[in-house]
Parts: sequence; C-alpha cells; structure tokens
Amino acid sequence: MSVLCRHSVNPASARRRLLVAVVVLTAAIVSSARRAAADTLSDFVTLASPGHFTLTTFGVAYGSEAYGATHQGVELQQTVTRRLTAVTRLTGYQLYHGFAYDTPFAARPGAPFFFGRFEGGVDLNPAYGLHLMVLGGHDFGASHSAVIEESASAWINVHSEHPINFSINSSHYFENSLTNGFVDLRTVALSTGKLMLLAGAGAFIWGGPTVKGGAKVQGGPDVGIFIRDWKLRLDLQAGYGNDHEYGMLSFSRSFDWEE
Repeated sequence: MSVLCRHSVNPASARRRLLVAVVVLTAAIVSSARRAAADTLSDFVTLASPGHFTLTTFGVAYGSEAYGATHQGVELQQTVTRRLTAVTRLTGYQLYHGFAYDTPFAARPGAPFFFGRFEGGVDLNPAYGLHLMVLGGHDFGASHSAVIEESASAWINVHSEHPINFSINSSHYFENSLTNGFVDLRTVALSTGKLMLLAGAGAFIWGGPTVKGGAKVQGGPDVGIFIRDWKLRLDLQAGYGNDHEYGMLSFSRSFDWEE
C-alpha cells in the first residue's frame, strides 16, 4: 500500500505540470506567430528583387434578352515590394442594348454607347494564395463616371489534388450610384503539365437608386481552362436571373518579364 502511495500522482502537481506545458506551448505559438507577422510586415516595405512586370490582355462578352455588352483592355502590373504591386488598367466598353450590372450611367436613349475607363491602384499579397486589389479611376466618352473597384481572391487547400478558389469583385459607379458584386467559387477539376480545368458556380448582384424594382441577382455554373505555356485563360458562365437566360464568355492572356 505504501509503495502505491509513493508512486501515485499528486493532483495539484499534475495541474501545475499541465499549466506549465500549456504556457510553454502558447509561448512557442505566439513567438512563431510574431516572427511570421514581422516577416510579413517587413515584406511590405522590402523592395522586390528581382522585380516582375506583367502585361495582361483581356476581353468579356455578355448577352441576354435584356442586356448586351462587351469590353476589352490591357492591364499592367509592376512589383514594388515583395507583397505590393502597382496596377494600371485601360478598358474600352461597348453597350449594345439595355442597362444592367455594369452600366455606369442612368438609362437614356442613344444606344449603342462606347466609352473608356482608366484605373490605377495596388494589388496586395498579405499571405500565400491571397490577393486583395483596390483600383480607382474615371470614364471618358459616353460615360463620365468616377469608379472604385475592389477584388479579393483566395486559394484554399493549395497542396491538395483539387484546390479551391473563392473570389469576389465589387464596383461602385458614382455617376448613377450603382454598386455591383460578383462572387465565384471554383475547384481545380483537372490539372496536367499543360493545362488546368476549373469548374464551379458564380453569381452577381447589383442595385442602386437608378435600378428599378430593387436589387437584381443572377447566377449559374461556370467552367474555365488555363493553358500553362500560353498563360491563356478562357471562362464560360451561363445561368438565369433578372435578365432571364444569359451567357458570359471571357478570356485573358498574360506576358511576364523579370527585371
């Protein structure tokens, strides 16, 4: 009996040991997090070396019985620091009929309308697979609206066989106070050395004082293909909503240079 007593665990001593272990583990986690945070903050002010310059051409076509439009343009990106990139974008818009989610002015006769947009801003990369972009600019031509645009894109489970991408994009037009938002969720359905095939669904919503009947929404499935060697991306979405049936086709191609 005395032997058992000598080797029994003292509850107070066990609690102290557990507390010490928790404190040590917490201190290690906090220290590691502080080092990671310090490294991240340092990257925001450390100049990128080598620098990277990217030129991307893009185009989008949207069609429904209520609205038809296309736009195309070019975007330039120049790395400044390890986690900050300067962005400029020039886009030309063509509105053939109707007024919808990306019309920056109140409905008026005279279609088709043609206008351009110049924007500038920054792309932040606070963590691996996460990008936050903020742009501001102004229209010229048939539209004279100022515009601000924000977008976020995050990759989840990047080391798995089927990573997931969640993205959201929003614009506000000051001429007619219209605000829109695009949400998209996709997974990499197939990945080879030459291409990636993505599949998912997306939706967009828009509203403002010039939108009759309140906020509008529509969405549907989408697919995309990325050809690695050409850095070419093609996307197709079709669905249903306030514009009834609609389809949207987009492409982009990037060219990179290391400085």
